[in-house]
Amino acid sequence: MARLEDMAPSQREHIEAMECPEFNTALTEKRPLGECRVALISSAGLMRRGEDNIEGNSVDYRTFEKSCPDRDILINHISVNFDRSAFAEDINTVFPRELLQSLQEDGSIGHAAKKHYSFMGAAAPEELQPAAERLALELKEADINTACLLPV
Repeated sequence: MARLEDMAPSQREHIEAMECPEFNTALTEKRPLGECRVALISSAGLMRRGEDNIEGNSVDYRTFEKSCPDRDILINHISVNFDRSAFAEDINTVFPRELLQSLQEDGSIGHAAKKHYSFMGAAAPEELQPAAERLALELKEADINTACLLPV
């Protein structure tokens, strides 16, 4: 993740001038990790091999079944502030499904979701709200009570 002090002055000024949107949100109650049913939600613009590319301003998300092999997951997020080399070496640096599964196996969490998700992080947050609300309903229907947000 890029730091503001490392960005070009014009880009830093643009980001600092942006207003942070406010959303009406409700958080769920706290629970022990052993009771958490966890899904991963990335902003890396991940896609499956063979799918159409994700446009930079896309406001929808992609779904990744547990059975989708890591070798078939590609990253579509491009930014001068994002180094993709770690992803090329190990997908778990961006989308740690393997780690989440091991946390389930050792009892640290209750359950790893059967599906995980990725948005394109370049879209405006207020434009992502309808898709985020759809995803929240999908997670609720799948009885997922915890989301691990993975910003890129």
